[in-house]
Amino acid sequence: MPYLFTCPHCQTKTQVEDRYSGQRGECVTCGGEIQLPDFAGEAIPQNVQSTSVSKQFASVVAAIVVLILLLAIVFAAIYQGRQTVGLLQTNRDRTASMRNLEKIAAAMNAYAADHGSYPPPFTTDVAGKPLQSWRVLILPYLGEDELYNQIDRNAAWDTQQNMSVAFSRMPAVYRHPSSQTNAGFSESGYYLVTGDRTLFPNTGPLGPNQVVDDPLKTILVVEASPPVTSGVWTEPVDVDFATLQGIGGSSNNIGGLLDTGAAIVTVDERGHYLDDVTPASTLRALVTPRGGEPLADDTLD
Repeated sequence: MPYLFTCPHCQTKTQVEDRYSGQRGECVTCGGEIQLPDFAGEAIPQNVQSTSVSKQFASVVAAIVVLILLLAIVFAAIYQGRQTVGLLQTNRDRTASMRNLEKIAAAMNAYAADHGSYPPPFTTDVAGKPLQSWRVLILPYLGEDELYNQIDRNAAWDTQQNMSVAFSRMPAVYRHPSSQTNAGFSESGYYLVTGDRTLFPNTGPLGPNQVVDDPLKTILVVEASPPVTSGVWTEPVDVDFATLQGIGGSSNNIGGLLDTGAAIVTVDERGHYLDDVTPASTLRALVTPRGGEPLADDTLD
């Protein structure tokens, strides 16, 4: 590294390489004898030392700034990547759930075509005790005749024999795509909305021909987190219209299985997605088949 040296005789300033540090010689300008200072030791001028240290410090700071910027870019990319992956998975689950619902709706309508109405939410014995869920009743219309015949439909769903069958096998169409996929998992992600003014009132289920409102805007089956029960798909439990408040946030609301919103299927067997900000009044209008509530054409777009 060169250093600036000033001749004491003629005051000429010369850049001197540090390999000449401490040597004697003649000034190249005036020929006077000169003694070069020890540039490599303590004799280095203070301003030279300060300049060198300042440059080194500036280089370190610049390197740190660059490193911080690179780390910020990397972390932002990782975060964005995770967000993208999460969004893609949510979209896949939403689409798969709607396909499940459409298959269930087709089975429900096939049952109604044979019996004149949709299946009851559950069957009962002579004493009125619940026996089997509607999910069991439509098994033949889902191509599950063998499973249907293994269930004792004259006994309650929670007898040892029926529980053993339910735990050993559940139709894939009843499993929500966001749920576990192991063979022993027996929790359904799909429910009816039951109660007064619905397709499934206490007086008995209606049929497609009894729907007065637009079938394209009348909900048949919904996805929902299971109520606080056993979680077995054969259990006669559904969403109660009387306490239904909206989408997500409650064990009796629909949804709660996707990050936002809920998949549903209408009487015409078309799957749809309802955002979680859907007003409760709109949701109730969609559930009631003969309410006459006005709904915009794009309600289920």
